[in-house]
Amino acid sequence: MYSKIKNVQYLVQLLKEHGVHHMVLSPGARDIPISHSVEEDPFFTCYSVVDERSAAYFAIGLSQQLGNEIVAIVCTSSVAASNYMPGITEAFYLKVPLLVITCDRNPRLLGQMENQMIDQVDMFKNFCKKCVNLPLIEAPEDDWYCQRLVNEAILEVKHHGMGPVQINVPISGGIGMFQEEGLPKVTKIERIEYARDEDMWENRKNRLREAKKILVVCGQRTPATSEEYGFMEQFAKKYNCVIATERISNVEVEGSLSIYGACEVMPLEKFDEFIPDIVITIGGNFVSRIKDLLRARCGRFEHWSIAEDGVICDVVKSLTTVFECTPYDFFKYYGEDDGEGVGNDLMYFRQWAEYVEYAKFPELEYSNSYAIKKLSEKMPAGSLMHLGILNATRIMSYCTVNPNMTSYSNVGAFGIDGSMSTFMGQSVASPDKLCFLVIGDLSFFYDMNALQIKHVGKNVRIFLINNHGAAEFHYFMGQKLIPTINWHIAAEHSTDAEGWIKSRHFNYFAAHNKEEFDANLDAFINPDADCPQVFEIFTEKDKDADILKAFRDSFKEKKTTMEKVERKVEKAVKKWNPFH
Repeated sequence: MYSKIKNVQYLVQLLKEHGVHHMVLSPGARDIPISHSVEEDPFFTCYSVVDERSAAYFAIGLSQQLGNEIVAIVCTSSVAASNYMPGITEAFYLKVPLLVITCDRNPRLLGQMENQMIDQVDMFKNFCKKCVNLPLIEAPEDDWYCQRLVNEAILEVKHHGMGPVQINVPISGGIGMFQEEGLPKVTKIERIEYARDEDMWENRKNRLREAKKILVVCGQRTPATSEEYGFMEQFAKKYNCVIATERISNVEVEGSLSIYGACEVMPLEKFDEFIPDIVITIGGNFVSRIKDLLRARCGRFEHWSIAEDGVICDVVKSLTTVFECTPYDFFKYYGEDDGEGVGNDLMYFRQWAEYVEYAKFPELEYSNSYAIKKLSEKMPAGSLMHLGILNATRIMSYCTVNPNMTSYSNVGAFGIDGSMSTFMGQSVASPDKLCFLVIGDLSFFYDMNALQIKHVGKNVRIFLINNHGAAEFHYFMGQKLIPTINWHIAAEHSTDAEGWIKSRHFNYFAAHNKEEFDANLDAFINPDADCPQVFEIFTEKDKDADILKAFRDSFKEKKTTMEKVERKVEKAVKKWNPFH
């Protein structure tokens, strides 16, 4: 019988999934739920060592003679855990794989004169490769979080060298209650290193062949080599996949689709038809709603993360495998033709392509969306583009741009500060191409000192949307929800940038309506201008938000047929279909 305490159940089951057989147990009340659960399970070999100081050293010797197997040590709370310190220190410098499991009391009681309770979180941080603190399981989100932490900890014990790792386990309620006949189903995460684990790489190849729907989600990344793109194209022709991109993915290959717009307008019930068998993620953050759609259907697909550093990032709460390699390595290994006749039947690709076409941006009224869409159509091929976070990135991601555009956005930490300074650095390093910054007013004024950087060249084009405040809050909140939104939350202002821009000797253009905008756009883009240029476009926050929301919401009730879209997609698919 197993403890009824959920975080203990997840810990014990994941120890089994990862093959941790050997448990050195020291007596105490707080560790009873773990100790009794493992001593009752024939999977584990248990050893009783009363003194925690001896237990840690005993585990070192055990691991060394077992061929550096992971050995777990388990103790109760407070000074019992402190007594592990000498042995853990030795294990750290000897590089012995110990899994240090310290039991704890309810974290809410820390500092409240609770008996036998000290701060155990990170107490061995100088001598452990990693320390995690499990949650008490009180909500569905805690189940996922607890399992992820246990997976991270166990995987780290032997990751890039061996050493101790701590798992701190708060125990609350029913320490002597053992009513569970079995353990819950858990998700085991595996890490596969490049040029190692050949059997695991081959096993995943079989999984790719069997899958009918593979979604390769490309987050933010700098442009890759043509050779890597070639392997991606081979992968797309070989397996039933869609290479899903967004504006800042910088991926343009056959078999790829920009899915941002489709995901933004797709109802969750509709997404049920698109749920993949396997999701493969590459690159950094991805800003489209695909993240939310996949999270809402987590557990119904496998997630493979390609991460050069091997970090466990369970972004859509379904992570099963981390490939510790570059995207180049991954697509080369799985994309190269092995002559076995596998091929993309294009059914999943066509399904996405039809909805992407269906969700295209229409002609719009004068607004920030109108302005950005028109800019997207005019920017010369091969230009560099930096997008301010939120609205600039969102709207440009709906649009179609000319080929070979390199796109960036500061969506790592996702702050409004620094977009213009980052862009200036990019423009200086790219003197032979036009460089466009699409930015909102608050972000522009926050970083306005960037215009004083002395190295700014004549290739700079700053496209400033000034709707006198943060239109983002009008988009996702709306003034009806928060009556004071303009004054405090949206930081309403009446400032324009003309004086500052002209004082920095930039060319300045302005537009307050469609006619002025259309009249100035070509002059703003002009590649032969002899100095940097800024185009300040004045719009209204409410109207900007309403137009974008109306487009998004129209898909909830859209009843038009897909026949025209299907014919157009069929024609496009034949252009790259390897079987035609």
